[in-house]
Amino acid sequence: MARLIVYYAHPGHQHSHVNRYMARAAERVDGITFVDLYADYPRFDVDVDREQRRLLDHDVILFQFPVFWYSTPSLVKEWQDL
Repeated sequence: MARLIVYYAHPGHQHSHVNRYMARAAERVDGITFVDLYADYPRFDVDVDREQRRLLDHDVILFQFPVFWYSTPSLVKEWQDL
């Protein structure tokens, strides 16, 4: 079975309806690693080594975030750049 990691990034999590419920559902599924990027990196100081290990430990990577002007939230962009 493929090892799945879900990267959740919503800067307005408390105001979201759909994304918040989808994130809660993903957290409850056995075998899924769930990462809330805004909870882990509130100051955008991404731990590159930790994230690289997470990526290597999983087969499938899923990003869940709201689309802002056809782009990603700023923390996801920072994460990808690093």
